Amino acid sequence: MKIRGQYLLCSSAAVLASTFSIQCLAQSATPQLARVTITHVKPDMLNEWLDLQKNEVVPGLKKAGQKTRTVYGTSLFGNSYEFVVITPFEKYAEFDAGNPLTKALGQPASARLGEKLRKCTISSTSYAITRLADLSNVLDGPPPQMLVSARYRITPGKTQDFQNLVKSEILPVYKKAKVGLIVSQRGAGANPNDVTMSTVYSKFADMDGGPFLVKQLGQEGANKVNAKFVGIRTLIEVVVRSRVEDLSF
Repeated sequence: MKIRGQYLLCSSAAVLASTFSIQCLAQSATPQLARVTITHVKPDMLNEWLDLQKNEVVPGLKKAGQKTRTVYGTSLFGNSYEFVVITPFEKYAEFDAGNPLTKALGQPASARLGEKLRKCTISSTSYAITRLADLSNVLDGPPPQMLVSARYRITPGKTQDFQNLVKSEILPVYKKAKVGLIVSQRGAGANPNDVTMSTVYSKFADMDGGPFLVKQLGQEGANKVNAKFVGIRTLIEVVVRSRVEDLSF
């Protein structure tokens, strides 16, 4: 999508952890890991940050040999000026090689780029996630254009109960409806009891009619399913994010 038009519009109303680069990881036999970086951009520096990402960061990462990354921006419902960068990796040993931009640009140029980016941001945090493949319904096709993500905190000791219920009560509903579901657990850098369940949508109109389970099962049916999770999970937040095409590859 066009960055300026979309994100200037989103920022005026309420301008990414939580998912993966779907095409890459759906076909991977290795552990489905990713590094998620959530960045809050200064409102008056939005255009500069977007330009730096598009014209310097993306070419630098490609030059360094990075194969893919996905960027989502908070879209109308969530923290303003928030962007999520998702970079898949196969093993933690990859980080021993250092900053890929330093590899591609050299230390002086990489340092200058880093300083320019820091001037555009309020804060940035990173953590690892693992996509729980047996709980997810990953569909063939291009990466999701829009995600409605619910983050849950799982009660200590209840992880297996949570996973069993998702497999038996929720995943079959998504499969029957042929709607994408991405379930990821946070790791290093975050609370490992936090799990994100992201529903794949193509447009805001898909959100009409209420939550996914309500639309598929009716309110009474959804209530019965949700009642089984009482004492197992606590809802932390629900956000809507849209893919930023010009910053993803």
